Amino acid sequence: MTIPPDIENVALLGWHVYPMNNRTKAGCFKGAHRAASCDLDIIERWCRDYPGCNWRVVMGPSRLFALDVDRAGQTHRADGFAALGKLVEKHGPLPRRPMTRTGGSGGAVLFFRHNGEELRGASGCPAPGLDPHRNGQAIVIPPSRHPVTGGAYTWRKGCAPWEVAPPPIPDWLAHMLRPPPEPERDYRRNPFYVTNDRAFQVLMKAVHEVETAPSGGSNDTLNKQSYRIGRWCGAGVLDPSEARESLLVAARARGIPFREARDTIRSGLRGGMRNPHRERTA
Repeated sequence: MTIPPDIENVALLGWHVYPMNNRTKAGCFKGAHRAASCDLDIIERWCRDYPGCNWRVVMGPSRLFALDVDRAGQTHRADGFAALGKLVEKHGPLPRRPMTRTGGSGGAVLFFRHNGEELRGASGCPAPGLDPHRNGQAIVIPPSRHPVTGGAYTWRKGCAPWEVAPPPIPDWLAHMLRPPPEPERDYRRNPFYVTNDRAFQVLMKAVHEVETAPSGGSNDTLNKQSYRIGRWCGAGVLDPSEARESLLVAARARGIPFREARDTIRSGLRGGMRNPHRERTA
């Protein structure tokens, strides 16, 4: 099976991709997210094993940051284009960058180079209708088709990554996405604590578990992972609002209805926060 030209081109640029179910946004096999690769031999095998699949690129190993811009309509409520337009009007134009057109929904994804800046990845940040993706997060790329509308994802004319390299993240955007400073904690009163780095790793794993949850068990997985993350929020090393938004993004990618996902996450986080995780450091 021949590798789709779009996938071959981005793999040659070092973008780490993996095959995705074209109906649910879940990976085609367990652990697909972690197996993301730019090795053409591996990708060719995936093409043979999963013909007609969709594709995602993982931000971290690809050194990418992506800004998903929603178009209000069938699949989204907020108008990300209007929100981004106001930000650009205030802070200045965005540099020329790779950019996709989201299949059927009218949205877009803007790609930038990620040089290790600390960035938040919660949906609706820095404004409703704008969803940042970084580190362990992944996003759909051409030649995939939208699971709801059936429309094709395409690169905007002249904006494919082999035509224009991802530029650095604009300073003003990086500043708006910068995480808040860590709250001060009195370790003399509470010698049991957990580190932010490990908490972030657990959150990324939880997002992956939800996105790749098996059919018929997605809501149970979401509940379990929400409780797990709630324990880290209760320990004071994860922001509950960011955790909630990250889990909502994962639930949306898995196809869990919004209200169901919202209620499950809320219940799970609350339960976990009542039983905060504690770990003695060395």
